[in-house]
Amino acid sequence: MKKALIFILTIVLVIFISTPSFALHETEETEYNPPDKKNKSAAKIKSPSVRRVYVVNAGNNTVSVIDPVKKEVINTFRVGVWPSSIAIDSSGNRAYVVNSSEGDSTISVIDLASSEEIKKIKVGIGPMSIELDPISKTAYVADSEHMVNGKNLSKTVSIIDLTKNIVTEKIEVGAGPFDVSIIGNKLYTSNAPDKTISVVDIKSRKVTGTIKVPETPLDIAFDMNKKKAYVSIHGSSQIAVIDTSEDKITELIKLKSSPWYIAVDSLNNRIYVTSFEGNMVSVIDTIKNKVVATIEGLNKPIGIALDTDNNKAYVANGGDISLLIIDTTKNKVVDKIKLSYTIDSSYAGSPWGVAVK
Repeated sequence: MKKALIFILTIVLVIFISTPSFALHETEETEYNPPDKKNKSAAKIKSPSVRRVYVVNAGNNTVSVIDPVKKEVINTFRVGVWPSSIAIDSSGNRAYVVNSSEGDSTISVIDLASSEEIKKIKVGIGPMSIELDPISKTAYVADSEHMVNGKNLSKTVSIIDLTKNIVTEKIEVGAGPFDVSIIGNKLYTSNAPDKTISVVDIKSRKVTGTIKVPETPLDIAFDMNKKKAYVSIHGSSQIAVIDTSEDKITELIKLKSSPWYIAVDSLNNRIYVTSFEGNMVSVIDTIKNKVVATIEGLNKPIGIALDTDNNKAYVANGGDISLLIIDTTKNKVVDKIKLSYTIDSSYAGSPWGVAVK
């Protein structure tokens, strides 16, 4: 992988061309209330109330709403062009959908009660991910891709004031930030073509450190209890484990296939990693930092989110346009929900980002 981000974009184009329509993630953050995050580490859901699973369909610019008990799509709503990820603020009953097309480059703010878009926020070009900070009522968006003459000129994170739904500032990080995540008072970005992780002090909004990684970094997920960051290193089929107290890589975990997105189950000391190319989900023991199970035979899995109360993982299966349900006590696929023939459309384009509310 010589041109990191261009390689990733090539994969994206192949997905778009080879499936009826296109797909992309999200995952949630362990012990990070109340927002449940896009293809990030999995949120600990505290209430036993009725769940909803949200899946962004990049191919036809929609979000599917799924009842995981009935195992069916109960609603579909329109968003912007090429939605790649979704973050949910349960306290405000809002969803924030990242519309990644360069020509769109917005965040759709959705009122979940009505499933209507109440605001569209213009951010930097080609955004890919969003992180919510409920305490400061702030969102951070990775402005990922603006290609000019084969070079990615994007290198910023857009900061959104969620009380006004406007961009107030931009932070300059490495080139092509693919993902953005918060732990404590620090913001981390995965800079795909630079093969680095930028560490940003949230208060000063300045880069305070840079972590070199072996190859193209994609998703960043945190185990808040262990103060560890897990980064999917796509180019070398590894997960980098970072000690966030020192911002240093402490271990590299080898996988069978290139990783994309990560979900963290802090209570059970597990992380779940999707591999689109390998058609599998790897299960890693975070005490031993070893792969303890591999769920194979999937069909281009990409986005992932966890419901740890109910021992379920939800995985966007891009190859057959479905959402898989995995029983995490058995590490086995127990159900599949087709994302076709929805209320809004006869066909929901390839799923990518997943979030649980």
